Amino acid sequence: MLIVLCGKNTSMNVLFIFSRHSQDPRDSTLTKDLSDEFARQGINVYVITMSEKRDSQPTRMSIENGYNVLRVQTGNYFNCKTRLEKVKTIFTMPKKFITAAKTYLSEIKFDLIIAHTPFVSSRKIILPLKQYFNCPAHLILWDIFPQNAWDIGIIRNRLLFNFFKSAEIKMLQSYDNIWCMSDGNVEYIKKNYPELKNIAIERLYNSAKIKPLPNINRKAVRQQFGYTDEDVIALFGGNMGVPQRLENILELAKRVQAKFDNAKFLFVGHGTETKRLIELANSLNLTNVKFIHQLPRDDYENITVAADIGLVSLDQRFTVPNFPSKTTDYFKLQLPILASLDSCAAQDYGYFLTDIAKAGRFALAGDSEELFNCYLELYSNADLRNILGKNGRQFYEQELDVAKACTKICQHFKK
Repeated sequence: MLIVLCGKNTSMNVLFIFSRHSQDPRDSTLTKDLSDEFARQGINVYVITMSEKRDSQPTRMSIENGYNVLRVQTGNYFNCKTRLEKVKTIFTMPKKFITAAKTYLSEIKFDLIIAHTPFVSSRKIILPLKQYFNCPAHLILWDIFPQNAWDIGIIRNRLLFNFFKSAEIKMLQSYDNIWCMSDGNVEYIKKNYPELKNIAIERLYNSAKIKPLPNINRKAVRQQFGYTDEDVIALFGGNMGVPQRLENILELAKRVQAKFDNAKFLFVGHGTETKRLIELANSLNLTNVKFIHQLPRDDYENITVAADIGLVSLDQRFTVPNFPSKTTDYFKLQLPILASLDSCAAQDYGYFLTDIAKAGRFALAGDSEELFNCYLELYSNADLRNILGKNGRQFYEQELDVAKACTKICQHFKK
């Protein structure tokens, strides 16, 4: 059965495989911005994504933002009550995706498949679809798993690690091109994965649609969230899990609280560590810290623009280079960055932050004195914060434009 609701007069058809895809045309995510841009450039875009069990919706195809989106009914994956529920979804999803693709897209001649890590990049999804549609596949690599999980103790069993490692290598070998977030990621993959020597591995920055800086009433936005004009707000936005090691930021907040009454820390988001972090903040009597579980996108962008410092934090135990995706948001919203980084990320992301983008400062995770000194430099110098923020915004406009990412992928494909 072929069901195609929308098509353009172009010879190129691209199939994206995403774990999530917002139905709200106003939403901006790394994946949605990319598929939107491909469509804007006149390419026939198709997206396969999950429709979780909790949504109570059947598998269906619809037009969203001008292109075809196939939402496949699966089990629940995000915010599951039990780990077993998530694992069950991971193991049953490949068959459901493949069946849906063959049912709804059987007569489309795809030129390229693009997927991202984690889990929707599974070899059990990609290989059958590559063979069925007879086309190459590109991977956008966001996570180096299982090494990242082993580093921070999420995986502790060597046999389990070896199982996932073998699966990872087979998954990566399924692709014709692997796009990494940074030069450090490219070097790491090339050095540690000799099995991929015949696969193209290149850098592709996390990109976004270029938008003007939100025009806000800074005083009103701050008042909305309980802050004054005099407060210096350091904001963390995103996942609050083990990899972020946000205890290091709370330790900074404790030290800062004893010295500066107007120094504030705002955490927006949630994750596996949220409850414990709130309890820790309470036990430390941190009156300068506030947690907000979730915000509408517009509200989040407004408070980010109204803040003074954007926080990045990584666990010091990492041995793989991580490139925090929140960087794109901070740059877009002209926020200078203060980062607490493991030694591996310091050589890659830290160098990028201070020497390439010139948009922030970093300290080694666990070095509380160095982190405090970096914070103090930003806290006490509004002119420096302004310069670094503008540098980040300029880098975003010149290098992180999703149109540039789209062109790079298409040019590589045409080669």
